Amino acid sequence: MGRLLYIDNLRWMCILMLFPIHTAFIFSQGWFGYYVSSDSPSTAALGLAVASEPWIMPLLFCIAGLSAKFALQKRTPGVYLKERFTKLLVPFLAGMVFICPVIAYYALRFHTGYTGTFAGAFVHFFSSIQNFPDLHGIWGDFSVDHLWFILSLFLISVVALGVILLVQRQARVHLMVENGSLPALVLLFVPVWLLNFVGIYESGYTLVSYFALFLFGYFLFGVEAIRARLEDYRAVLLAAWMVLTIGGMWVYGIILGHPEVFWGYSPLFVVTGWTGVLALMGWGRHLLEGTNSFTAYMSAASYPVYIIHQGVLVAIAYYVLMFAIPAALQFAIIMILSILLTFACYEIVRRIPVVRQLFGIARSPKIPVREDEIIGQQSR
Repeated sequence: MGRLLYIDNLRWMCILMLFPIHTAFIFSQGWFGYYVSSDSPSTAALGLAVASEPWIMPLLFCIAGLSAKFALQKRTPGVYLKERFTKLLVPFLAGMVFICPVIAYYALRFHTGYTGTFAGAFVHFFSSIQNFPDLHGIWGDFSVDHLWFILSLFLISVVALGVILLVQRQARVHLMVENGSLPALVLLFVPVWLLNFVGIYESGYTLVSYFALFLFGYFLFGVEAIRARLEDYRAVLLAAWMVLTIGGMWVYGIILGHPEVFWGYSPLFVVTGWTGVLALMGWGRHLLEGTNSFTAYMSAASYPVYIIHQGVLVAIAYYVLMFAIPAALQFAIIMILSILLTFACYEIVRRIPVVRQLFGIARSPKIPVREDEIIGQQSR
């Protein structure tokens, strides 16, 4: 299976989308708890948040599952597991030390009026773990914050390997997947929804649901016939996704006041998200199968940018919210400055040999890279 450039592009686009999404959380007070919050809630910001929440993490987990298929075509299971440690667990631990305490410091100041030093907040962050499970991450207590994705992906990657090894040689399974019709593909939202009633809940789905989505990425999107079918039906899928988002998330959820549709326990939430994943896979194949210097740079940067971005965004938001300017202007300043400073931090980090390794940035791959990265390609 050759390189799928549109998967690289979908990945970094999702990571870039997190800047406006997380900024929108700041202006969705009362709906989304966040480390800092504006006193001027915005319906537009809420609309962006609830439109994005159903699909963005499912798409990233599906992409990770597809990436695993490419990785295992070039690596033994042992090498694959070793790379999960170096590319996922090590950057997770680095982020816990360098990024999460920054978020906790500003959350502590914003929500509790803390006036102490960063060192004091750092100590509070790690010492508060003894209060588990009564932790309040948005108030400065210990929390994995956005790094839950990396930790979850590490655990899911390891467990999924066993499932993959059991069924990967089953031609019957491959044939069943290859012959899946569009209605059958859409109806796969049902097991994802049902699994949302089992396990730890994070960003609209449970970890068991994300495990299923990872396997969908491996077994479903890893089949060329399925990818081609999604491209063929991209217009239908996009129309369905827009109807579900506008009618379900916005009209029924926001305007008519039914916030239960903003959570994964709602089948409407899950079918909206899954339809969005299918539509984006189809349109990505149709429009994004190409590369240039910009897309190559973004693909290389996306993983460390994901790790760094929330610490930068929360710090900037803390200070911007102090200025008595229109909320729309605050939103724009927070988002733009966060993007610029996060990429500036990335440029610094990737030039420091030891630190770059901690953040999962390899100097050069030892094995020819195809679609084997977790969130973004590694920097050269």
